[in-house]
Amino acid sequence: MASAGNTKAEATDESSHDTEMKDVSKANSNEKLKSDDVKSVPQPPAPADIDKQLKDEIQDLSRYDSRLFGFLRIHMYTKLDPTSEEYKEAKAERAFLTQAINRLDKMMKDKFNEPDLFCQLGHFHLLLEDYPKAMSAYQHYISLQPEYWKNAAFLYGLGMVYFHFNAFQWATKAFQQVLYIDPNFSRKNEVHLRLAIMFKNKKDFDGALKHFHLALYDTSVSSLSPLEIKFHIGHLYETRGDLANAKESYENILATEDVPPKVRSSTLRQLGWLHHSTTLSSYDVHRVQKAETLLLESVKTDPSNGQSWYFLGRCYSTQNKVHDAFLAYRQSIDKLERNADTWCSIGVLYQNQS
Repeated sequence: MASAGNTKAEATDESSHDTEMKDVSKANSNEKLKSDDVKSVPQPPAPADIDKQLKDEIQDLSRYDSRLFGFLRIHMYTKLDPTSEEYKEAKAERAFLTQAINRLDKMMKDKFNEPDLFCQLGHFHLLLEDYPKAMSAYQHYISLQPEYWKNAAFLYGLGMVYFHFNAFQWATKAFQQVLYIDPNFSRKNEVHLRLAIMFKNKKDFDGALKHFHLALYDTSVSSLSPLEIKFHIGHLYETRGDLANAKESYENILATEDVPPKVRSSTLRQLGWLHHSTTLSSYDVHRVQKAETLLLESVKTDPSNGQSWYFLGRCYSTQNKVHDAFLAYRQSIDKLERNADTWCSIGVLYQNQS
């Protein structure tokens, strides 16, 4: 899929956010020294003023928390054209977060045991996708804040970090707690998506289907489009062996108007592979040819789809089209270098030709 982790999803409607850092409020203590011989100078802020300043700055920075994860342009920073406006905005967002982290580090020199600082620091590191540092900050927050479990944004961020590290048991616990303490959490569709992916991973297909549907029917902004969620539902049916529902799901997506190229390519790929897979027990030339047609259309729609090239190679190999299979595998390696299945299939081809 997508990432989701990584739910790893591929195309999102990203929210626009202000990327300029507000000026940090300053202490208002301007009391002057009363002396005929010494010029007036500002007095250092009193302890009460420092606490107020700290709260004001935390409040100002807290607009950026874990709920923006996946919705900032910063996540596309390395994939954008350096001359584009989107790149400039992503660069500005990155600069803001870096400055905010530096500011928090300075605050923590005076208030090292302030739990909210560690929570906010964890959010910023998460938004920068620095997961080890995010985890470290969140763990400090837990140690300093006995009622951390009441903070939905914190639990959501912690769940995202666990999800990234494939610690699905802990991620599931964190996400479920988010829904428990705040049923109307603004990112509950993102929570449902990741719960669905984790349930699917542990083969709890009914639980996964339930959460995919909850995410699909949620009309709030999501990192995955409805068509992408429907694709995941189709793949869930395919994974559990319900090929009839999988085929119907994929065909319904393809029958929709204006399907994004990557979604269309992935759907064609899986539908083609369904036709190919059902011929393995009893060879059916018509099904194999249908599979080849669908897979060719998939790589034509999105030539960068390495998995589609791999499936096309397998389809050619089934028909003993050795040269075409090698070319497809070569394309798969170029797009998906670390796919061990491709290298294994190349080895099988060489063995069969020897």
